[in-house]
Amino acid sequence: MPSKRGVAITSGRIVTGLVGIGIAAVTIAAAGQLTLPTVEIAPRDIRVTPVAGDQSLVCPGPLLALAQDATAATAAGSFGPASVDFGAKGVTPTTRDLAAPDNTSGAADGGPAVITVPGATDGSATPVSGAQSQIAAEADVAGLAAATCTPASAESWLVGGSSDIGRTTLILLGNPSAVDANVTLEVFGAAGRIDAPGAAGIVVASGTQRVVALTGLAPNEPTPVVRVTSEGGQVAAALQQSTVRVLTPGGVEVQGPTAAPATDLVVPGLVVSAPAAPGASSDTASVDDRATALRLFAPGAEAADVVITATRENSKDEPIVVDATIQPGVPGEIALAGLPAGEFSLEITSTEPVVAAARSNSRSGALEDFAWFGATPVLDDEAAFTVPTGPGQKLHVFNPTGSEAAVTLTDADGTETSAKVAAGAGATIGVAAGQSYVLAGADGLHASISLAAPGRLTSSPVVPPNPLAAPISVYPR
Repeated sequence: MPSKRGVAITSGRIVTGLVGIGIAAVTIAAAGQLTLPTVEIAPRDIRVTPVAGDQSLVCPGPLLALAQDATAATAAGSFGPASVDFGAKGVTPTTRDLAAPDNTSGAADGGPAVITVPGATDGSATPVSGAQSQIAAEADVAGLAAATCTPASAESWLVGGSSDIGRTTLILLGNPSAVDANVTLEVFGAAGRIDAPGAAGIVVASGTQRVVALTGLAPNEPTPVVRVTSEGGQVAAALQQSTVRVLTPGGVEVQGPTAAPATDLVVPGLVVSAPAAPGASSDTASVDDRATALRLFAPGAEAADVVITATRENSKDEPIVVDATIQPGVPGEIALAGLPAGEFSLEITSTEPVVAAARSNSRSGALEDFAWFGATPVLDDEAAFTVPTGPGQKLHVFNPTGSEAAVTLTDADGTETSAKVAAGAGATIGVAAGQSYVLAGADGLHASISLAAPGRLTSSPVVPPNPLAAPISVYPR
């Protein structure tokens, strides 16, 4: 039996422990009510501004025709050089030609031109632009074709062309970089994605251009859309389409990439030289390629409900609205039967991202031609462009924003032309063939250049400059 002394000692220890616990609890509770000092250490960052590299633009090169060399029936050959114009503000560009091993006449007519300037001058991006044009009068290739010289990229969309009977489409891949490019072509047609042998693993060597015939990838395809991706070096991609109806040439066109897939697109400066033929439809089936039409493609998994609003330039006419549904993975063409002769800008609003380009035709006597008008990227405040050499040149500017835009056009001599473009409207501005300009106040706008004469028609987009190298933050560990 424990003694009275042991019980007292044990009881004292228990009481002392409970008191200590109580004091600790009160202390912790009190500490929880106190505002304790905090120490914050912001991560150190080092602002680094990379040196802006040179800017290079690639022109597609001279027009090509198949079987120019009798000993090579499937080879492509040029039949004369393209006219190349370019300009830059504050510097003199350097130029060189890409080697063109797939062009049997490349040694005589030259290859695609590469225009290069420093990425920045006095701390600002160097405005540079270039364009090419050529008039063909061959037995199987005839018409006027112009194109904007564009930077190389890792991905681009080509909306246009045809490999139907009497139609020849060539895919042009130029690599201006110092690294070989490994290119994949994804071709989409009436049956969806076309698994074509030879569409992947196309090596475009540094400093060269490759030419790929669409017929070899997707024969008898009237409404193709091509996605071009590259690894290693980047490429400047373009399409050349020529048409022959029975034995009569029906036009030629060279077109570069369109704007990337988006739910809101603009096709500025569509030139309609004649009203649609009687009985033309507005469905999404393949249409007569003499009719004015809009080709659309939804690369996603869902169908796209599309609203096309055609606004006539320099006019207060009510816009013409066309509704359509585009099935996913299958290109569709919408015949724009309601457009009269004139110049229009198309606003395309879609429930799903799409790519788009419009086609128009011009006929006069024995002359016939067509042109593709691609959706253009939205412009920054300032954009440089060069007008291709050719007839009837116009600059088309469309303002999809909610407020009036005041733009200023400055030529190489410093002469300025000012114009206002109303909200939701389009305007044309006179420009000179072969001349380079800088368009200021263009933030949020879209623009293109058209060359048009009876039986001659072509178009080229105005694109924003390459982004200047921006500062980046580096956080040391």
